[in-house]
Amino acid sequence: MIPTKIREISQSTFADAIEEPLYWYALGLLALLLVVLAVAKSFKKELIPVFSDEEGLVKITPHALHELVRKTCEGFPEVGSPSTRIRQKGNALRLDVHIKIKPDCNVKDTRSLIGKRLDQIMVENLNFSNFGGVDIVIKGFQE
Repeated sequence: MIPTKIREISQSTFADAIEEPLYWYALGLLALLLVVLAVAKSFKKELIPVFSDEEGLVKITPHALHELVRKTCEGFPEVGSPSTRIRQKGNALRLDVHIKIKPDCNVKDTRSLIGKRLDQIMVENLNFSNFGGVDIVIKGFQE
């Protein structure tokens, strides 16, 4: 039954094919498969290489980097609600740090302090060989 329906649909015009329920079931199944693949890919944890030496390779999870930025920003009372986006730009790893700031905050000084602190942690402490810097994005103001 189904193979003959498939043959009929494949030989019919598009207008005739979309009237068949089997066509819609197949299209729905394809959409469901694409959604499942997209969700599975979003759960995949990509490890970010930190450095490599003769003893092996050191990697870090994106979650650990997000936590590192959050804890670093906690040291700045004028900054709140930090979130991080990790970008690969060529071989360099860049961090987009999205923050809320107090209205009286000196943005230039705060950006410089956060950038220096994260640079110190990433390069000096964690020995990131491919750290490209920090970009600050102000996403709002806190009270």
